[in-house]
Amino acid sequence: MDENQTADLNVTPTPSKKRLHRSSSDKMLLGVCGGIGEHFDIDPTFLRLIFAVGVFLGGSTILLYAVLAIIMPSDHGLDLEPRDAAHETMDEAVTEIRSVTGKLGAKLKGLTGKLG
Repeated sequence: MDENQTADLNVTPTPSKKRLHRSSSDKMLLGVCGGIGEHFDIDPTFLRLIFAVGVFLGGSTILLYAVLAIIMPSDHGLDLEPRDAAHETMDEAVTEIRSVTGKLGAKLKGLTGKLG
């Protein structure tokens, strides 16, 4: 056995890094809290409660949530190259945000119609 064959046998695999992503399995709106919860091993319900309280204390968490939804890749895009994942994440997040805001708008119209 020569030196090159010995070196090839002693190669150890590098550990995979845990990446922050939006969750598709544990989501209420866009999967931001579910993804953060999975990454840091925190209950997503607790994170959702923090975001909800932040909305009532000034609303800055709405902007934070929207930014995170746009910049965090979804969990099915983790195997893509970073540039491709970023493009897919942007397109997917914008589509989901439009869908969610449309649904919320429809519910608010329904509520105001019932009240008025």
